[in-house]
Amino acid sequence: MSKIVIGLIGEKGSGKGTVSDYLIEKYGAIHYGTSKILRRTLEDLHVPVTRDNLVKLALVLKEGYGPSIIIDSLITDMEKNGSDIIIADGIRMHGDVEPFRKKYKKNFFLVYVTADLKLRYARTKKRKEKDGEDKTTFEQFLEEEGKLTEVSIHEIGRSAEFKMDNNGTAEELKAQVDKMIKKIKTR
Repeated sequence: MSKIVIGLIGEKGSGKGTVSDYLIEKYGAIHYGTSKILRRTLEDLHVPVTRDNLVKLALVLKEGYGPSIIIDSLITDMEKNGSDIIIADGIRMHGDVEPFRKKYKKNFFLVYVTADLKLRYARTKKRKEKDGEDKTTFEQFLEEEGKLTEVSIHEIGRSAEFKMDNNGTAEELKAQVDKMIKKIKTR
């Protein structure tokens, strides 16, 4: 079997982490994410790892070094991997998909994970993944949804080979992942 690269895209709290964890657990996938690159940089600079600071850093890097700098770095990290299934997490903006399609061609699959807005808000408050996320008001959550790194997600997601609706249970989402992997392996 050829190497499979699964590019995850989805709004915050949509369930990308659940999809990722399941692919790792059941299929031996290896996860690579743009937020890890950005997080490492912020930590090295001793800057708090907040969603706002991650967004600022991403925009500064893209402005200063070109729109694909973060994705190119992610692909370089991924190339050191021997796993059959690789997860590329953090696709958010126009221009993020093309480097993957160019490098991996028919072995790249864009997967859009989505869920209703209020459900995503509740999940982000509960998980406390980023500093202060548990204290975010719904109005602040909506404001973050309008940031440059977030506004293209739905539009790019429409071009995905697979769309996963995560308004149900974790088991229902995992069943969608199993169905996707079966389709990919029998293509």
